[in-house]
Amino acid sequence: MIKYIMSRKINERGLIGIGLCIVVFFVGQYVLNHLSTMEHPPMGNTIWIILGSTLVFTSALGVVLILKYLYDTKKRKERRERKRKSHKLYYLKNGKTKQVTDSDLE
Repeated sequence: MIKYIMSRKINERGLIGIGLCIVVFFVGQYVLNHLSTMEHPPMGNTIWIILGSTLVFTSALGVVLILKYLYDTKKRKERRERKRKSHKLYYLKNGKTKQVTDSDLE
């Protein structure tokens, strides 16, 4: 399953991750609203409150980090493309320096 997810494109992996975070969020909400409010839950109410709060917080943090990673990847790609377009090539020939731009190579 992990190989299948890692073989996907970055945007598809981000969507899969956000989907998993949403599932974890709803599990955390269920734990908080149902299990922690029971009369005598197994292991006590405090454990279920802590577990539910942790799941909700982790899923929210996961969505934020995934969105940040996707945004940073896009910005990094744009920055690399701008750098590539403005890069100048220098050729040394017979002791003289000749400057060539990308448009000269085409």
